[in-house]
Amino acid sequence: MKRAAEVCDYFPIQLEDNSWTTPLTLAHDVKPDLRVLFKMFGLAAVRCEHSGDSRLNKFESQSLPMIAVGRCPNSNGIQFYNPCDGTFTLSIDYRFQHNVTSGTHFNLKYQPGVFLYRLDETNSVFSPKFHLDTQVHVHTHSPPSMAKIIGLPSYHKPDVYTVVYPDGSISEYTDDLLTAVPEILTPSSSSLLPNWIKGGVNATLFLNSMSKPRHGVLKLSTQDEWSFYPGKSTSGILLPDFSATCQKLLDTGQ
Repeated sequence: MKRAAEVCDYFPIQLEDNSWTTPLTLAHDVKPDLRVLFKMFGLAAVRCEHSGDSRLNKFESQSLPMIAVGRCPNSNGIQFYNPCDGTFTLSIDYRFQHNVTSGTHFNLKYQPGVFLYRLDETNSVFSPKFHLDTQVHVHTHSPPSMAKIIGLPSYHKPDVYTVVYPDGSISEYTDDLLTAVPEILTPSSSSLLPNWIKGGVNATLFLNSMSKPRHGVLKLSTQDEWSFYPGKSTSGILLPDFSATCQKLLDTGQ
């Protein structure tokens, strides 16, 4: 929202004397610098000379892919987000990769929420009947065909969904021709862990034996053993008896 306000300050407005200016000029008496505009959430290669405490040598990659999320408040640099470890970086040494989107590179999936539409001169709240990746039956033939939702309704087509069939073909249908496939519920064993703790969830670990917090992923093995994998590491830190010690780790900030 901060970045959206910054960009809106550059939008031209017309005054009563028919002259054109910008909110930035009116407030600060300076002209907009178009060099500070950039592609929000764009993928960029950010220069990085160190990996942890060690300096990279000339044969190693000198940059990391990150996502541009805002301007640096204290310099001409840009603030970047690294989804691999959940950290933010300020840098003036970067290069945007215009041929690849950040979502594609990091395999990020858009999670739809509540959509605001302006219909019939009133503000209405629209919540889609089906969410992305929902398995549905398409009732155009008998028996109905199985498909998956890959596109949600738009402002101009408020009831049309895009689906993909198992053979890869794509079609659009109105919601009256679609029904959600009921999920098969499997009995789950009782657990002492909070419901947000599950295999593959992002977490930050700061054990008393560690010098600094580490960002990574919690993983559950087939033997009911929990491990924490920091960053991109393939070797995990075993968390013995995690179900019993989890609440203590949360309470003590670990």
